[in-house]
Amino acid sequence: MWVGDTPLMTRRLARPVLAAAAALAMAVAAAPVASAQAPGALPPQLEQAFAQVQAGSAQAQAGSAQAEADARTAVGGALEAAGITPPPGLVPAPPAPPTPPDPTPESPCPRTADACIDLDGERSWLQEDGRLSYGPVPISHGRPGWETPPGTFQVTRKVRDEVSRIFNNAPMPYSVYFVGGIAFHEGDPNIDSHGCIHLEHDAAVTYFDRLEVGETVVVF
Repeated sequence: MWVGDTPLMTRRLARPVLAAAAALAMAVAAAPVASAQAPGALPPQLEQAFAQVQAGSAQAQAGSAQAEADARTAVGGALEAAGITPPPGLVPAPPAPPTPPDPTPESPCPRTADACIDLDGERSWLQEDGRLSYGPVPISHGRPGWETPPGTFQVTRKVRDEVSRIFNNAPMPYSVYFVGGIAFHEGDPNIDSHGCIHLEHDAAVTYFDRLEVGETVVVF
């Protein structure tokens, strides 16, 4: 049975741990700490409460690893506040730092490019000094008969409030042209285009703001 996002059984299993943690915290607050106490040792009046935590942790382990970690953290904090070194294994180790992302997505796009377009992967990103600076973001490109050409190009012009003079004045906001009439612009990345690169709104604004005339666009 579930209550909210937590199984009811898991909550029941976690109760002994949390109750024991509270009891231990109260005992720590009330217990005098001997100045000559060896690091890691527990005063006699705390041994029973600590044993309850260990038993509760074992009971909760099968049902809720998170409940066990929460209880251990609470108990460790109470011990440290009282000047007692927590026994080994009581306080969980800090999480490992996240792995930094690769500088650029693996692709044939050279590091000298300012913008990359992966037609098969239907994604695009920006680079600065050879490193990923924005994206990858989803795109759509030219449909059959209107394919976006692969190659290396340069940004030729930018028009914020552009419309298509070929396709019934269709809106092309935040257009960044890089070959002929083909541009990055805001559009539905789930719908193929007549050669342009469709970007969602935030991405289109970012490309318009960051790309300058003369910068390199690589399509592959």
